Amino acid sequence: MKFKYDEESVNTLMKWAESAQLPKEVVLSEAEHITDTSIYVRANINDIKQHYPDAFYNASIDRLYRLKIFVEEL
Repeated sequence: MKFKYDEESVNTLMKWAESAQLPKEVVLSEAEHITDTSIYVRANINDIKQHYPDAFYNASIDRLYRLKIFVEEL
């Protein structure tokens, strides 16, 4: 899946992550077991705010997109 990394899309994603009703615990994949989604979201948003638009940190954006997809499929 292709994610968008323009400023408007990233800001929209961060607003979603800050306001979404998230389960406490999520298993995104065999290797990704998130035990506290609030800490997970906060850590990724902090990385984005600190380093955007450095493409090296696009992984933080990807993680939020993947969480959003997971939550919307519930």
